[in-house]
Amino acid sequence: MKVEAPDNLLGPYLTNKGKDSVDIHGKTGIPIGSIRKMRSGETKAIPAIELYKISLVTKDAIGVVLKEIYPSLKLVQTDKVILTNIKSDTTDLGKVIMHLEDYNLDNLAYRTGIKRGRLQRLTKLDSTKILSHELYLIEMASNKEPGELFISLFADIKLHIQGEEK
Repeated sequence: MKVEAPDNLLGPYLTNKGKDSVDIHGKTGIPIGSIRKMRSGETKAIPAIELYKISLVTKDAIGVVLKEIYPSLKLVQTDKVILTNIKSDTTDLGKVIMHLEDYNLDNLAYRTGIKRGRLQRLTKLDSTKILSHELYLIEMASNKEPGELFISLFADIKLHIQGEEK
């Protein structure tokens, strides 16, 4: 059973920032159609890397963007459940998750509402893309500052410079 992505306020946020889809596409390489669908709410599940790129375009810290886009996002549970740790050779995201103070997939699943199987796929398969609300929930569950894990994962992401070959 797939968990529905939460509503987000990306459209109003980008409108308030005066950013149009063409400008965002030019600087991030995100397809214009994808940007328009995210803005309109047709696409609720925003890939984390794309939201990070959008934050670079708006020049707002990713933590600010997360709070603006997901103002009502909350953890499912706030208490911590201690179960067995999972060992694995993992993706960059998996390494970030494993270095959390209370790393435990069962605990993260319980607190965030993200299915344990989804978390396992995120830690083991590079082809699995984490969504922005999922990474934000993981930050909340691990008492990280909003955007801290985004910055850790996407530190090498750069925007296209006008006039530069794509």
